[in-house]
Amino acid sequence: MLNSLFPIIIYLLLGYLFKTYKKDISKELIEFIIYFSLPAMVFLKIYPLDFTFRTLELILMFNVFIFFNLFISYLFAKFLKLEKKTFATFLIVSTFGNTSFIGFTYIEAFYGQDYVVYALIYDLFASFLILVSFGMVIISWGASKTLNIKSISRTVLFFPPIIMFFLAVFLKLFEMPNFVLNASDTIAQTLVPLAMIAIGMKLDISNIFYKFKIVSLVLFIKMILIPILVMIGFSYFYNLSDIWSKVTILEVAMPPMTMAVVLAIKGGLDEILAINALVLGVIFSLLSVSSFYLFLQ
Repeated sequence: MLNSLFPIIIYLLLGYLFKTYKKDISKELIEFIIYFSLPAMVFLKIYPLDFTFRTLELILMFNVFIFFNLFISYLFAKFLKLEKKTFATFLIVSTFGNTSFIGFTYIEAFYGQDYVVYALIYDLFASFLILVSFGMVIISWGASKTLNIKSISRTVLFFPPIIMFFLAVFLKLFEMPNFVLNASDTIAQTLVPLAMIAIGMKLDISNIFYKFKIVSLVLFIKMILIPILVMIGFSYFYNLSDIWSKVTILEVAMPPMTMAVVLAIKGGLDEILAINALVLGVIFSLLSVSSFYLFLQ
């Protein structure tokens, strides 16, 4: 397990050191990931995948998990009587998990690349779609802005991984040459190191204790409480020894989502709170996700 975690730690450290002694290029790295690394991963996993009723069942289940998470987060935020902007930021970062950048990293490290497809389905058809629809409603409300339906629709339709998903489904009708698959594989492998390096660049020690109690509660809900509740439910309805069950629980346990933080910042929510939840969540995940993995073993 340590062999799987050490590269993640090294990537984070490299990102932090590069930002400290050179400059922060995390925005450019994330752009590269969104336009190249993620679409390549989508193509690589969706092209050979056979779509069945089971796939639709998984998508429905993953959506239920996220709305359940949102409901629990809402109850906590209501109890704390948070002001509007903090309330909305709290809901966004405690609900949407890093099921792509971080999720792919852990799933590939612990279970191999074959099981990344579950993380991919979770990310595209649950996390991302709910974030850019219902999540944008929350962000607009928190920032007291008018909801722009046209902008949301454009975000969904022209998001590169979504475009690649439909392209990959169409290309299933044809035999792809090996050089296309090999090139896709090479580009997809850049996702994990670039994502970790970009997140390492987001580290800011000077503001690390900003609203620390709220950030701690965010991480408790997102990375401990919800995955434990899901795991208890799975123990009754599914077999916890199945790899797909383990992968799903780990995906639920992921830290706050990078894209959610980006959209929260662009939308005018609490930037420092969102970034601290993201960065501290990634660091805490080294312990929490590894603990869930060992327990499930």
